[in-house]
Amino acid sequence: MNNILLMSYGSPERTEDVEEYLAGIFNNRAVPEQALQENLEKYRMVNGVSPSNKIIKQIGDKLSKLLKKYGNFDVTIVYKHWKPDIFTGIQSLKNEYENIIALPLFPFKSNNIKKSYEIPFKEAIRRNNIKTKTVFINGLEDQMFNHIWTHNISKYMYDFDSVLFAAHSLPLIDDETDYKNSALTKMDELSRLFKPSTTFKGFYGNNKYGTWLSPFIYDLTNQMVDKKIDNLLVIPLGFLYEHLEILYDLDVKYRKFIENLGIKYGRVETPSCSDELVILLKNVIMKNL
Repeated sequence: MNNILLMSYGSPERTEDVEEYLAGIFNNRAVPEQALQENLEKYRMVNGVSPSNKIIKQIGDKLSKLLKKYGNFDVTIVYKHWKPDIFTGIQSLKNEYENIIALPLFPFKSNNIKKSYEIPFKEAIRRNNIKTKTVFINGLEDQMFNHIWTHNISKYMYDFDSVLFAAHSLPLIDDETDYKNSALTKMDELSRLFKPSTTFKGFYGNNKYGTWLSPFIYDLTNQMVDKKIDNLLVIPLGFLYEHLEILYDLDVKYRKFIENLGIKYGRVETPSCSDELVILLKNVIMKNL
């Protein structure tokens, strides 16, 4: 019997829970008012419910169904910053499993994943005295990745000839060379497939404090103006499913910024709970058994 521990960032289910959610992110310190108000704005935008938790549950259900063709598998969902958290999820497991495979839902290997998910996972295993063999997967390297994005991008090629491949930036507290190289490699591979008239590659996220991976997507503005583009298709390769970071940071803030430049904005859907993504996850799991 195997257990797949499906790991992701997490999101509160109601607007009323946003402050509690942020308190966890800020290690139970006082939540800055600006952070609280910005996040409340995001949740009001989607009527108080982020789509991410529902999508992850659908991924878990599909993955559980598919894996039954390959053996005995359970799928347990845990979150870094919501309920059930990593420790609680591990606590619910028993030593009856032959393997526990931790699978964070992030496409590219990074030290941030190691620090945020692998270290807490291993600590929870130790503290709960679980003797089962464990595997931690950092990065989802599989041929299905390009297939998924090729399918999702294709429908937009009739209306857009300029593309921006975007991945989430990371604070450079640790060396994130692997993450940056993996993201840029995938951007280059897909760009060669579609051969758009103009290609941009960048990172986005909260860069208010410290040094972050660059170039930031806003720093590419002069290039866009110089090339006189009139449309831009954003391809968020760094995320596997729809959530507020994309819906707000890209579809609201960045869209407004781009449209103020007189540029038409479009954004490719993430894989989310597609059958292709579930196959990718299955492939990666079976490689690591």
